[in-house]
Amino acid sequence: MPTSLVITVLVLFLNVASQTSEALDPFACDPKDGMSRNFTFCQVNLPTKSRVGDLIGRLTLQEKIGLLVNGAAAVPRLGMKGYEWWSEALHGVSNVGPGTKFGGAFPGATSFPQVITTAASFNATLWEAIGRVVSDEARAMFNGGVAGLTYWSPNVNIFRDPRWGRGQETPGEDPVVAGKYGVSYVRGLQGNDGERLKVAACCKHYTAYDVDNWNGVDRYHFNAKV
Repeated sequence: MPTSLVITVLVLFLNVASQTSEALDPFACDPKDGMSRNFTFCQVNLPTKSRVGDLIGRLTLQEKIGLLVNGAAAVPRLGMKGYEWWSEALHGVSNVGPGTKFGGAFPGATSFPQVITTAASFNATLWEAIGRVVSDEARAMFNGGVAGLTYWSPNVNIFRDPRWGRGQETPGEDPVVAGKYGVSYVRGLQGNDGERLKVAACCKHYTAYDVDNWNGVDRYHFNAKV
């Protein structure tokens, strides 16, 4: 993600404290921390754009870079804790990444059919409804302290070859269907409130990434000629 988008998502999440239980510590702008009162980016009554600009202006280049990796580094001088970006929810909240943990009060989550099958319905209302249920469960897990609020979903790569092992998690080979699916599922995940994200969707993967170990060429090193 570009740094500015990362910061925007972080600032939108600073509103989380007002939506969740008091026992859940916020990522930043902790009302118990007197330092937070001095930061413009902690003023929830201000527009998100103003808060983003203030936070970016306070970060050093090294701190910005530290926010771009999976385990985003803490920025103690600004009262910002570390954050694990990696969670996935392609057809339900998954524990495949370190940002989500099943167990205890959350032994699992609803698993909907693989995307290749729900996409075959050509039903955009269904796609959005699934995203809405998934984000309901994601929020519940976040409130329970076992999940984050960012999800690497949906997968909008075009399914060009049946040998690709991730094809079933895509909407298929039609770019139009993939585009409509992506819009609907993201809307279901994120909600419709422009100032607050229910969760944050991050479409994956990189352009034309649909190769898995073909003739010894792995997905990290092949040359994607579009």
